[in-house]
Amino acid sequence: MVVFEENALDELAEKIAKKVIDKLDQEKQPYDMSFAQAQKALFHNKSRDWIKYYLIHKHPEILTINGGWITPPVKKGVRIKVIDVLAAKEWLKQNQNKIDWNAPEPITIKRRMGLAKPIKRK
Repeated sequence: MVVFEENALDELAEKIAKKVIDKLDQEKQPYDMSFAQAQKALFHNKSRDWIKYYLIHKHPEILTINGGWITPPVKKGVRIKVIDVLAAKEWLKQNQNKIDWNAPEPITIKRRMGLAKPIKRK
């Protein structure tokens, strides 16, 4: 049986407590995420078009230009990025009743309206 001095145990406890506090502080810091990562982590693996249509265009308050947490889709070649994941999670939690995660893909809606080519089947 190993016997520790009380001093050594106190030092060990302080080191562990400091590491736990540091880890919790890191989790509270805002951090960014690529759009591809956000699709999986935040947006339930929805397509890029689905996210643009049902989230970005219908809820412009989430855009960084309006004080939000996601960069706007400006043009081709400019990547969309979630700049504050904690704010994104909080917004998605508060607005979960406004988002229909079962809504069809925008291309499906266009096909139903005859605005996009139908899928060719053999």
